Amino acid sequence: MTRLLPVLVLLAPLTGWGQDDSDMHPYLEGKYFASVGMFRSDQDMKLGLDASIDIVDPGPAPYIDFSETFGFRNSDETFSAEIGWRFGRKWQLRGQYFRIDNDSRVTLEQDIEWGDVEYNTGTSVGAGTDMQVSRFFFGRTFRSSNSREFGLGLGGHVLDLEAYIDGNATVDGADVGYRKERASIAQPLPNFGAWYVHAFDSNWAGTLRFDWLSADVGKYDGRIINAAASIGYAIGDHFGLSLAYNYFEVSVDVDDGDWQGRVRLVFDGPYVALTGYW
Repeated sequence: MTRLLPVLVLLAPLTGWGQDDSDMHPYLEGKYFASVGMFRSDQDMKLGLDASIDIVDPGPAPYIDFSETFGFRNSDETFSAEIGWRFGRKWQLRGQYFRIDNDSRVTLEQDIEWGDVEYNTGTSVGAGTDMQVSRFFFGRTFRSSNSREFGLGLGGHVLDLEAYIDGNATVDGADVGYRKERASIAQPLPNFGAWYVHAFDSNWAGTLRFDWLSADVGKYDGRIINAAASIGYAIGDHFGLSLAYNYFEVSVDVDDGDWQGRVRLVFDGPYVALTGYW
């Protein structure tokens, strides 16, 4: 949770409700809003895949730290986009999308278990991950004025994750040659959410957003957090620039036909975007 500190620091200036109402910021005045930009994320990816063969209840497979074991990039730039629609007097629909993928080949410095197979120390192995996150959110505004807006709602994150390891492998100590083991999940994860917008004047505005769920939902048991804090400057009535700090975390146990094990993902970092209001 210490990686959420930048979001909390950005929250402090936005907690006051004492701003005088003035000319509306275009974000609060428009019916539609959108942003497209680059998300530069620090990455922490730990995955575990249980054996599907019966080995006298071997217990849960340990996490493999993909970021460290396979020398994945510590940070990466990826396209990200958000869009929203206000309808009626109090309602909003929002969407968000980003994708992060990695691949590398290394010589293992320790044995690792991935599903039914084991890759031994000194073996040259390849590994890769491909994660896409689509966020959908339906919310209601509970407090609004010319300079601020607060709302709550329900939403879901569609987590589409695929991971693989390939190389010479062993099963029960026997050499089985080259094996490429894949695992994937694609499932919506529901969540609760809240947002707060504070316009300091008709040009400057700050936004806070927090989505959260910790529960046993179908094939998944764990926690999801998606939070962001941003500051934006409107250039005219329809365009602007914004700088945000995004934090995304998923920590779940999975019981799925294509993935039985554990997933822990943390991505956080700055997001620079061109925004639009109309």
